[in-house]
Amino acid sequence: MPGLDSQTIEDLTERAKRFLNQSGGYEDISFIDAGGSAAVFRVIRKGRTSALKVFDPKFFSGSRGASERRRLEVQRKLIGHSCDSLVQTFCAEEAENTAFVEMEFIEWPQLAKCLVNIPDKSVVLLIGQLVEAVRYLEEKNIVHRDIKPENIHVSDDFKHLKLLDLGVSREFDSLDENDAAITDDAQRRPFLATAQYSSPEYLFRLDQPTSKLWKGLNFYQVGAVLHDLINKEPLFGYEISLENRWLVARAVLTKLPSFTTAESDTLSKAKALALRCLCKDIDTRLALVSWEDFNLEGSTDPLSALKGRLSRTTVIQGAERARSLTEKLNFERIQFLNSLFGNVRAELIEACGTQLPLEMVISCENTFTEAHFTFSPEFDLNLRCSIRVEWQSGIHEKTALVSLSAQIAAKSKTIDSNSITFNPVFEISINEGASNSAVLIASEISLRVVNALDLMETAGEQIMQLDGFEISNKENSNEN
Repeated sequence: MPGLDSQTIEDLTERAKRFLNQSGGYEDISFIDAGGSAAVFRVIRKGRTSALKVFDPKFFSGSRGASERRRLEVQRKLIGHSCDSLVQTFCAEEAENTAFVEMEFIEWPQLAKCLVNIPDKSVVLLIGQLVEAVRYLEEKNIVHRDIKPENIHVSDDFKHLKLLDLGVSREFDSLDENDAAITDDAQRRPFLATAQYSSPEYLFRLDQPTSKLWKGLNFYQVGAVLHDLINKEPLFGYEISLENRWLVARAVLTKLPSFTTAESDTLSKAKALALRCLCKDIDTRLALVSWEDFNLEGSTDPLSALKGRLSRTTVIQGAERARSLTEKLNFERIQFLNSLFGNVRAELIEACGTQLPLEMVISCENTFTEAHFTFSPEFDLNLRCSIRVEWQSGIHEKTALVSLSAQIAAKSKTIDSNSITFNPVFEISINEGASNSAVLIASEISLRVVNALDLMETAGEQIMQLDGFEISNKENSNEN
């Protein structure tokens, strides 16, 4: 059922006809759908098919009018833009005591209605196009604020994507006390649809509306769409099915998503990126993610890349990790980490086979736990990959931040945690189980193993100069 009642829709239809006649005429107009604030019509005029959004007049009266006019001005600034993956706007005008926005008509279906049909091979291509649209808006100092599968349409061949519905977009530095963080209008479904893809700090208004908040929200919402593309089902779908707004809000605040329905050996880099985007803490999210991370085109699955690399040569080192354990959760956390590290080791051994010896050592400190993986090639150098697991506190006490370090080192050297530089990679949760997290961690390690092997193989007589060289997850990296 549409959000607007039938009488309001009839009224908006008449206003739309008068507006069209006054602005050049039309050949045909037909109702498509309505939300809580506007109705959308399919219009044919001058041989062009377009979508016409007509707002309920009450949104442009009283104290709310100023906010709506600012949003209308944002859409007006995007008329004639040059981004292929963003819906085109033809006009945004006030008339008939309300507002009209005429846009490009997209025949393609909503992503929300065809998620299950999205092939894995299209995921990287589609998310890249979504990032293109979001970055374009960022460059214009605009935040969309409602990026979700319902506002994304994809072509029938799953090769093209368009981001629609700029109705709640705003400029980064706009100061508007009446600008609500979410659009509720006292309706349950609009709240659920908005909350489902809102970051915790945005949904609960934990941060002031600054560029930091909007950038954090962009990463979170794009990561949520990436999650849906991989999993073929919506984020927090179970909570949404219950239509309980409090359960949805709690999931946004505390529940870490997983990829239990997706094949464990596919799209591993994309899965890890989605988890980083969906970090609950905005500061951690902004530290872990950049738009360049979405350059996933043509990337090879890390575990498969490691197997292929070892068919040509051998060598490597290990990984480490760490995390503080509080009294109440000590046993559960230890059991989880034992399972996690064991699964990571099993994944790596399966990839390395007998060609690359692997040894794992676990160490515990007051605030973290580390797992050190040492890969031993035939050279006088090892590759040491270290994972550090740091448990969070409060409502996130079953969630941990995973950091990783990889370094080429002489075989005679012992592991010194104080000399290791750890970089955060993503969050994990006891509630989501150890097996899926293990695949993601093993994939991150495998990327570094492949890069280290390439460096050692090409170093020749200068190979010992690589002692102490830190390895990143970037393919064929030569940066220290």
